[in-house]
Amino acid sequence: MGLGDMLGGAMNTLGGTDEIVSKISESGIDLSALAEMDAEAVTGMLEENGIDLSMLEGLGLSVEDVIEKVKEHLA
Repeated sequence: MGLGDMLGGAMNTLGGTDEIVSKISESGIDLSALAEMDAEAVTGMLEENGIDLSMLEGLGLSVEDVIEKVKEHLA
C-alpha cells in the first residue's frame, strides 16, 4: 500500500469524501445531476464552479469515488 492509498483511506475514514460532497452541495451544485453524469462531465462541472479537484489524486481518491459518495448521500 502506497502513501497515497494510506492517505486516501485515512481521508475516507475521517469523512474525506463526505467533506468534498458537502462542499459541492454548499456551492449550489445539484447533487442529483452529478449522480447521472460520467466522471469527465462531473470534473468539468465542478471545475466550472470553482471546486479544485487536484487534491483528490493526492488523497488517493478519484472523481468516481466522489460520484459514488454522492449516490450514497442521495440514497
